[in-house]
Amino acid sequence: MDKSIDNLLVALKERAKELNCLYAVEELFNKTDSKLEVVLEGIVRAIPAGWQYPDVCQAKIVYGDQVFQSPNLKETPWVQSVDILLQDEVIGKISVYYTAERPTADEGPFLKEERRLINTIADRL
Repeated sequence: MDKSIDNLLVALKERAKELNCLYAVEELFNKTDSKLEVVLEGIVRAIPAGWQYPDVCQAKIVYGDQVFQSPNLKETPWVQSVDILLQDEVIGKISVYYTAERPTADEGPFLKEERRLINTIADRL
């Protein structure tokens, strides 16, 4: 039973990180005086903390012809991406990279909850 309690605690910690990331993103959207560039840069900074392995996590947002990314971004095969849509037209993309291999989860090394989180961020944009 101790193992299941440990697993539950790990899962709860992951959900808390995801929620904190979403709150940080929402806060950026709610600052009405912020320019879009400031919001997108803030989202790139907020994303890694919401993923399971923040120490090897980097983010990139392509929005139109602009690119916002983590410093020294390293694009790797371990990527989770989602298109940013405006009225069914692709206007950008959010990508989250792990810079080192991690254990297989639901979607490569990514959790299904992280898929929901990246999708939610893209929907909000």
